[in-house]
Amino acid sequence: MGSVTRTTPLDEQLSILYVDCFDSFTNNIIGLLEERLGANVIMVRIDDKQADRDLHTLLRAVDGVVIGPGPGHPGNPQDVGFINKLWALNDSELLPIFGICLGFQSLCLNHGADVKKLKSPRHGIVSRSTHRGTDILKGLGDLDCTQYHSLHADLELTGAPATHFWQPNDVCPDLLPLAWDLSDENNGPVLMAVRHVTKPFWGCQFHPESICTSEAGKDLLVNWWKHALQWSANNGRVKTGELTGRYLPNSFFRLFIDAPIQSGHLKASHLAQELRSAAGRDDIFLRWAKYPAQGVTPTVLLEKLSNRDDEVILLDSQGHNMGRFDIIGLVVPGKTTNVTYSSYERTLKYSNYSKHIDSIDDCWPLFQEALDLYYPQNQEIDRSKLRSDMDRFIAGHLPADSPFWGGFMGYISYEAGLETIDVKLPEKPTDGSAIPDINFAFIHRSIVIDHHTNQIYVQSLLPNDWTWILRIGSLIDSVSAASSKSESLLRTSIAESRHLVDTLARSTITRPTGDAYRAQVRDCQDHLRSGDSYELCLTDESSIVIPSDPSSDKDNSPLDAWSLYKKMRLNNPAPHGAYLNLPDVSIVGTSPERFLSWSRGGHCQFRPIKGTVKKGPGMTHSIASEILNSSKERAENLMIVDLIRHDLSGVVGADNTWVSKLMVMEEYEKVYQLVSVIEGQLPPAELPGAPRGLHVLKNSLPPGSMTGAPKKRSCEILVDLEKRPRGVYAGVLGYMDVGGAGDFSVVIRTLVRNKLEEKEVWRIGAGGAVTIQSTDEGEFEEMEIKAGSVLESMMR
Repeated sequence: MGSVTRTTPLDEQLSILYVDCFDSFTNNIIGLLEERLGANVIMVRIDDKQADRDLHTLLRAVDGVVIGPGPGHPGNPQDVGFINKLWALNDSELLPIFGICLGFQSLCLNHGADVKKLKSPRHGIVSRSTHRGTDILKGLGDLDCTQYHSLHADLELTGAPATHFWQPNDVCPDLLPLAWDLSDENNGPVLMAVRHVTKPFWGCQFHPESICTSEAGKDLLVNWWKHALQWSANNGRVKTGELTGRYLPNSFFRLFIDAPIQSGHLKASHLAQELRSAAGRDDIFLRWAKYPAQGVTPTVLLEKLSNRDDEVILLDSQGHNMGRFDIIGLVVPGKTTNVTYSSYERTLKYSNYSKHIDSIDDCWPLFQEALDLYYPQNQEIDRSKLRSDMDRFIAGHLPADSPFWGGFMGYISYEAGLETIDVKLPEKPTDGSAIPDINFAFIHRSIVIDHHTNQIYVQSLLPNDWTWILRIGSLIDSVSAASSKSESLLRTSIAESRHLVDTLARSTITRPTGDAYRAQVRDCQDHLRSGDSYELCLTDESSIVIPSDPSSDKDNSPLDAWSLYKKMRLNNPAPHGAYLNLPDVSIVGTSPERFLSWSRGGHCQFRPIKGTVKKGPGMTHSIASEILNSSKERAENLMIVDLIRHDLSGVVGADNTWVSKLMVMEEYEKVYQLVSVIEGQLPPAELPGAPRGLHVLKNSLPPGSMTGAPKKRSCEILVDLEKRPRGVYAGVLGYMDVGGAGDFSVVIRTLVRNKLEEKEVWRIGAGGAVTIQSTDEGEFEEMEIKAGSVLESMMR
């Protein structure tokens, strides 16, 4: 593996200016530059007006420039910002520059080439490039390249002899071709790498940072850096300036980039004080007991607790073989605080408090502070302060195997995610019925079932709460696998099922029309061909309008959400099931997809799903595997893997990010799906300014598997196409634990009811990733399969 060995002190290291074009792979490239070249990297964006003004001063303080990929066309000024100024530097200002994808196209366009649309765009496609082992490709051997481009640099070589492909021509006399993709019969030869004949400018069309690009592609950058440094030495080019202030190298500030989330040095906020008051003046102490699970299911336990109709949150692994924990968060009247935020109104609400805030960014430090203030002191507490024998018995001990000790449980909507990346929100409902975009309950009492160890943890952060813990323990002892199937419960279940079926039979179901959805797919592909996106995750919505029931209480739904959840849980189990009954919203879901989890030790994991095959007659494991390993399905998954690597490495660093599973097929109740696993490691939380799991969460919203890439431009396109809020659907749902852990799923295969609406309407979002290899009919069928799996599990 090639690299440039670091031989200089940190303050004397070589520096690279990285120009970001709002791409979703930027952090992967920066990590590659830092790791392989041993250079410090300073990142600026193409629309950075201050960097534009400081450009010449900035260039004198760096050893080279890398211009990254991004959406759009290099001929559009808004897509390239100040990049054209770099190609126009006079001879005394020249320095080595390397362009990637859009940066490469800009290099070619500025030196005589035309940039045109490919006949068949290459998004997430891996192919072998042909080269002659010259210049920066010397010694590289086979070069397998990941391509993400709709456009290509045309040197006007159509019909020219093969020898002309490796030399400058009359149209582009300043460009020397170094590599070509000759494997695509439809597109013909596509230029993959080039250098300027006399100036220190190089570039490549492919993405060297992609997880599927071969080592040779990464070594190409090492070779470029060696050539760049040699050019500077030969031409007497030395740095004459220093990096200061906002232009400090990226590696210097990465751990401090989101420092406002850190809360230890701040005076307790009103929210933190409000939440903390529920525990009284005593030190925070987690009271807990452990009981044998005895085959107890969370649904039976909730019914025994008589909490099924109360405000409650259940995160349920639904007996799925890839699930482990069920977590019940119980709302305690007078103690539990519901915290909400509206991205439309920019309003934070809890208890009787309502405050307009500047943006969603103001929420995250408040959440982190509340969690920090509630960290249990079981390990450090003075035993002499403890009043009960039970307290003294567990002092010094915390239930390490329980993933949740208490804290925030709830959801973050898709629109909240849009706000985090500064995308204009879709039009909100005009009737005032918009539900919160962040909706968390701060849970003090929780029950966790561990199906691997067959144990149940009963936990409370409230003072002197042993009476409740022991009562729940007795209740658990009374529940057995046999009693969960008792005749009385069976009769109730049958009665519930009949009522549910009758109610649904009288409901009105509205689903997306094929013509409209197929037209949107084609619109997506127009954007893909124009270079605006590599992949667009288009969605639509089905609705179920429940008829009013004059015989029922007006405050009660004629459709029993709990019965609906139990039925879906039985018919379509998934490892990330959820039942939320909150003041403004009911959520019933069977999601198969983990978004993000992080442990108390800082281990982070994403599990994106891209690629779906419906089970049915004739669909075998082997056939599904063949379909999911097609170029289309793998391209979908690869693009999201590279996007998530970018999101995660932007917080923990590329050297602490890895892919442990790449495009592996998993089997679920009704579908086969293609899954990848991306992992990372946070630094120790006690380090000053160290990022936390909450940093990773906010840095990764909205979920990449529900947007496409590049994320920001893709979301802008989707907002314009879909013309509706997605709401809870396509957001994330889960918990943030006072002990420092967190776990969120992507809200898919889920029914959502907005209780603020006059009519009772349950909504199901569904969609899929549109790529250039998609067909409009195939995408419509995929959306129908996903929505249909939810409807079918309700109706059966």
